[in-house]
Amino acid sequence: MTSYRDTIEALIDPAQTEALLEGGSVQHVSIVLYDQQPWDAYEPAVACTLRPSEARELAFQLLVLAEHAELVSGSR
Repeated sequence: MTSYRDTIEALIDPAQTEALLEGGSVQHVSIVLYDQQPWDAYEPAVACTLRPSEARELAFQLLVLAEHAELVSGSR
């Protein structure tokens, strides 16, 4: 079952890092989805963290899909 939220935010949480075997760490990008409006069926916020490479891949996929959506709807 798919559960939808009406708001999405991306942020850097300094606590969300990944230790590297060779030393140092990688800062993760956090994605948080939540409902800004109170709905009858409240759904809690959901979040995930992405490595920088995963965040870039998601950003690229979103750009491709946005371009396609605009072409399909003729809004460009």
